[in-house]
Amino acid sequence: MADISKNYNIKHLINWHHGNFCVKHEDSTIEHYEELKRIALSWGIPEMTHKEFVLGIKKELKCNQNKRKFDECIICKKLGVPRRRW
Repeated sequence: MADISKNYNIKHLINWHHGNFCVKHEDSTIEHYEELKRIALSWGIPEMTHKEFVLGIKKELKCNQNKRKFDECIICKKLGVPRRRW
């Protein structure tokens, strides 16, 4: 049986990408979100797969991929959550 990917609304994909990729980086700001949204909506495609969206965004959106450091989370310290080291 062929693996057929489902198409999703572009607005859903924008929010999905921002929530799963962008917020984990240091430069995650409202301006970054607006740039992501502007690029995706400029394509004029109402629906696409997650894979197509990610590949298209990687080509056009230039952002800092430095992940945030959560080593010193104040809330985690207060709750006594240990830091995991893999």
